[in-house]
Amino acid sequence: MSKKENSQYNGIFGSSKSGEHRSFASTLFSIILLAITLSLSLALIIAYLTPHVPPAMFGQFTIVGLFAPILFIMVMVCTLLWLIMRRWTLALVFMVLLIPGFFHFNDFFNMEVMYEEQKPENNRELTILTHNVRGFYNDNGNRRVQSYVNYLAKNDLPDIICLQEFPREAQGIKSLDTLLQGRWDIVYTAEAEEGGEYAVRTFSRYPIIRQGSVAGEGRGTSHWCDIVYKQYDTIRIFNNHLYTTSISKDDSEDIARGKILQDGDRIRSIVNRIADNSSIRASHVDTLRSIIDNTPYRHIVCGDFNDTPMSYVYGLLSENLYDTFVESGNGYGYTFRPMRGMLRIDYILRSEGLESLGYAADESATFSDHLPVYARLKVAKQ
Repeated sequence: MSKKENSQYNGIFGSSKSGEHRSFASTLFSIILLAITLSLSLALIIAYLTPHVPPAMFGQFTIVGLFAPILFIMVMVCTLLWLIMRRWTLALVFMVLLIPGFFHFNDFFNMEVMYEEQKPENNRELTILTHNVRGFYNDNGNRRVQSYVNYLAKNDLPDIICLQEFPREAQGIKSLDTLLQGRWDIVYTAEAEEGGEYAVRTFSRYPIIRQGSVAGEGRGTSHWCDIVYKQYDTIRIFNNHLYTTSISKDDSEDIARGKILQDGDRIRSIVNRIADNSSIRASHVDTLRSIIDNTPYRHIVCGDFNDTPMSYVYGLLSENLYDTFVESGNGYGYTFRPMRGMLRIDYILRSEGLESLGYAADESATFSDHLPVYARLKVAKQ
């Protein structure tokens, strides 16, 4: 081969410099990097598909959606390596693969934008809190009802409080009612049983005129209630605790540390549990979605979905709704404290006729494995 031909030669990894041959180490590194990038890219494609395919068809791959942000970052790093190595064709292919991920970027990470704080016209502001309180058990397994009440007492109470895994008969639970009665003229409550002593409970400072529930398999429960907001409008609140992932504390810690990679049987067990429970949640949400679609009022859908933004459940529930974290959140959004704070599974979604003014997930609260999530909304005039 002539020097001219050699300089024009293009292999699978890109063009070689004239008169140079790749060393064995360089070629081996390229092969290994290509295998890693292709594997990660395949997993990322599966993560992209997860929100659009029912778990009954795609159940075993549901777990991939949990790691979508990590997969995206890893593919991006690999793409940068291909660029540094001047392998332009491969870099371009993987850059194209990353494009759909940018449309999901705000589902996981939001940059704070400087803006002048808005004051709702005619004081038409509505504040809401959602929190899976896990029976008010802290990380040490001790029930701390009074500590939670004290936490709420130190802050401005929201207008609506949606709690999941609420222990109706727990010792000291009446102190929460006492706090609310001292702050609001009248306390309105509505609930649906989750199982045993637990309930999905909604507290409101505004009158509740109707309510109903959608029971899922196991402890998965959705409850809705219609509140009359300042004699202006009726707003429907959906308070949800969808079926658990069945991932224990030990599972969460070992997944975060990568320890389960050493135990094939345990990996299969976790994957099967996630797949089965995703299908249960999906069936529940199919029913819930029909109720949301037929709601005659503006509405808020909130609670513990037990699924990430890269999931069929979130994709279906957020259809035609707006995620307050995406609109008003800041930084990396997570609401589930285990697994090193990787997962956002608690949400406040709003319909048209409401406007997001603020969002916060309080990282200082350690009364549960979930963070309390707050949103400020403006109730638009109709």
